[in-house]
Amino acid sequence: MTLVLILAAALALLLALASQDLRHRRLPNPWVGAYALIFPFCAWALGLGWTQTGWHVLAALAALLVTSAFFALRWMGGGDVKLWSALMLWAGPPLGLQAVLIATMAGGLLGILSWFAQWRLRRLPRPLFRRLWRLLTAERGVPYGVGLALAGMYVLYVYVLTTLRLH
Repeated sequence: MTLVLILAAALALLLALASQDLRHRRLPNPWVGAYALIFPFCAWALGLGWTQTGWHVLAALAALLVTSAFFALRWMGGGDVKLWSALMLWAGPPLGLQAVLIATMAGGLLGILSWFAQWRLRRLPRPLFRRLWRLLTAERGVPYGVGLALAGMYVLYVYVLTTLRLH
């Protein structure tokens, strides 16, 4: 029951972060921090030892190092850097590669969709679903937090499957 509540809280935060990034292109620090701070409780509920948890922390630090370089090059926003690190804290080495692939593919698709939305808004005077196209337009930047949140949801899904197999 405790694990279910922890995973539900993490899912709610990921959904809120995705929505916030889509609407405002911002990932609030308190929300990203809360998502990261829930992980130790999840690790405890899953019965992860200190060594396993340490590997998760190491994955988060590696992600912070790499994405900080992307931030310095202006390839990525600060909120994305923090959310990448929090995501890798949850994923750790066991799910890190899958999380990176999902976030990267989802982010790439969002980028393409953002450019298409921008083109559509310029070409058509009154396109259907104008409000949706405005949410996605590349002029506002790519809402990469949505792809990161999808990868985070995948990690939560794997934790749920793991838990079901244990009981």
